[in-house]
Parts: sequence; C-alpha cells; structure tokens
Amino acid sequence: MKYSSLSLSLILFFRAEVWAQSAGSPPGSPVNFSFDGLITRILDDTYDCKFDEALTKSDDLIAAFPDNPEGYLYKSGICWKMLEEGCVESRDSTKREIKVLIDKACELSERELDAHPGDTMAYFHYAGSLAYRAGFEAISHDWLAVMSDGINAKKMLEKTIEIDSNFYDAYSGLGAFNYYGSHIPWYLKPLAFVVGVRGNEDVGIAQLKKAAQFGKHAKIEASVFLATVVYVNEEDYSDAAKLLVELHRQFPDNLDFTRDLCRDYYEMQKFNEAIRCADAALSMDDPVGMCHRKSVSYIRFYRGKSYERLNERNKAIADYEVVVKLDGDAYSGREAKAALEKLRTQ
Repeated sequence: MKYSSLSLSLILFFRAEVWAQSAGSPPGSPVNFSFDGLITRILDDTYDCKFDEALTKSDDLIAAFPDNPEGYLYKSGICWKMLEEGCVESRDSTKREIKVLIDKACELSERELDAHPGDTMAYFHYAGSLAYRAGFEAISHDWLAVMSDGINAKKMLEKTIEIDSNFYDAYSGLGAFNYYGSHIPWYLKPLAFVVGVRGNEDVGIAQLKKAAQFGKHAKIEASVFLATVVYVNEEDYSDAAKLLVELHRQFPDNLDFTRDLCRDYYEMQKFNEAIRCADAALSMDDPVGMCHRKSVSYIRFYRGKSYERLNERNKAIADYEVVVKLDGDAYSGREAKAALEKLRTQ
C-alpha cells in the first residue's frame, strides 16, 4: 500500500512545518535555553505518544511566552496528532480547538513580523502558521485556500533561508512543498497552475535530506516524510526501513514507526523480519489502547500477510480475524476480509 494520497501528503507537509518551528526566543530577544529545552521535551513526548505530558508542556510554554506563536502551534500539532490517532473523545470539539489555536498563532505571527521586519524567526513563525492553517483547510478540501496559504508559507520559508542559508529547519517545509508540488493529482493541476504552485521533486528530496541531516527540530519530521511518503512512493523500501529503524530506536513506544517498518520488511519480502518486528510491538503492555488501535491493526495485518507468504495459514487467519474486529472498515480491515475469504476456501 502506498501512502500517496493528496490529503496525507498535505498533512505531513504542514505538520512538518509545525514540528520544524525552531526553538528560540522571540525575535529581538537573546537566546533562551529553557525555551529551547521545553520545545525539545514537547517533541519527545509527542513522538513517544505521551500526549497528555506534551499538552501540559505546551500549556506551560504558552503561559511563559503568551505572545510567542510557537506554543499555540505545538499545541495545535499535538491535538491534530491525537485526532489522527483517534485519541480524542470528541472529534468536532478537537477540530474547533485546533482552529482556535491556529488562528491565534497566525495573529501573533503577523504581529511579530510587523514588529520585527527582516527577523529570521519572525518569517519562520509566520511560515509555520500559514502552512498549518493550509493543512487544516485541506481537511475540508478548500483547495484554493490550501494553495494560497501554502504558496505564502513557501515565500516566508524562502525569505528565511535568504537571510540565513544555514537555517536548516526551513528546508523541511520547502522540501515537502517541492515534492508535493511535483505530485499534484491531475484534477488539481489546473488550479495549481493558475495560483502558481510549482514543485521540483529532485530539489525537494535534496532539501528534505538536508533537514533530516542537519535540522534541529525538523530533523525527525523530515525523516518521517522521507520514510513514509518519498521512499514509499519510489518503492525504495530499503532506505525507508533504514530511517524507520532509527526512528523506532529513538521512540520505541511510537507504533506508527513500527507499523511502517513492518510494511517495509514485508514489501522487501523479509517476512521473518516483519513477524519479529510485529511480535515485539504486540508484546507491549496494552498495545490496543485508544491511541494505538489503528497502528495495531496494520501491524497485525502485515504480520498476517507475512505468515500467509510463509504458508503458515492458521497464524495468518488468526491475525486477519483480529484486524477485521479492530478496523473492519479501514483499508487493513477490507484487505483482511478478502484474505480470509481466500484462505478459508483453500
């Protein structure tokens, strides 16, 4: 299965911009290392799926720096991640909260840029705010607004590296924009042409690799984009797996990385590796919690497919049955149902 849908690519791009907000003091202020450390802990908690802890720290950031857009951006990113993972009680109220946070970040970023014209962080904050607003607009398929905000975010990022070419976190968003811009589906190409969305795949990949190698807070999300979008679309599962092994080492509780690693091992026909990877994840305490349900479904799905390829029919059937119960209407559930029908007639 390829992660090539427009919406997913947009979400990863615009989420990358939020995670790439380079921790630093507000424009015009000296470097604040407690600010930087708090950002690092927020990111670590989020990638470890410790969402309650991450939210608490983002609230601390907002309380300490109420005029800095970063706290609002990070909190909106955490809420969005929880929404994606199904970790919220009310999707509608969470969406409303995300919109309020993004609007506040946009307001503060615009005010910051007016007060500090020419400041690198001011441009970068505004880029992140516009990009994340565009990502949120993608949920409702408001493509004109998405492209308009996306183009303006790109301009802000280009201004950022024009001022400081070593601002490596900015390359994450630029790289994702260039890659996405070269993979626009046919039904949006006329609109993209009119509003001026252009992309360059090779440039985009090079920019993403630069952010993954040298970035500060964009390093992880650039690696995620490369592993789950670029390399999968290119069917380069070997390079994808290399990145995911490292991501899994850093964040062993993040089952999204495990899920994708199981997929890559399966696609490389390393079926025993896929099974061992799945076994380790499923041995965790309560892996079928609310925030892991979708990932566990896919992990079992790829383990089942691996068992099937190894002719271990009963083990494959057992995994497919669980997948159908966990996520029967999703891709994994539908594919598991089809596999069960085939296996049971053999």
